[in-house]
Amino acid sequence: MERFQSEVKLFVLNERSEGKGWKIIKERIQERFTINPPTTRAMQKWEKLDRIALTAEVMKDVRGKMGVIEAEALQSAQGLLTTLWQAKDDGQDLEVAGWKWFFTYLDKRLGDQRFEILVDSYMRERKKLLAAPAAEVKNEQ
Repeated sequence: MERFQSEVKLFVLNERSEGKGWKIIKERIQERFTINPPTTRAMQKWEKLDRIALTAEVMKDVRGKMGVIEAEALQSAQGLLTTLWQAKDDGQDLEVAGWKWFFTYLDKRLGDQRFEILVDSYMRERKKLLAAPAAEVKNEQ
């Protein structure tokens, strides 16, 4: 029986939490991971995994990828430093340049659509949080 990476399992759980059906999830797995998708039965079992078991599985996968993660982190740090030095030479704000690099990094990792969904979701939550204290002040008056 084929063992699927934790990333695939977490993807399935996320897609199910968004209300997607098994057929659509299988198609999205093929598109995103370029693998044959798991059976519906296997994915249904993943829904029943408890958080402790799933966390242990993810940590096991992460430990196995530490070399790759380290190399990727070093490469990313090099990219960030190059961006910061260029910004300094151009007289730009280093903090702004760094954050722009970070958002570009996330955009590339997530893809345009997922990145936009993430930013939109964050901005909606942020507006609610910022509006809450103002509403509390009005209620107190």
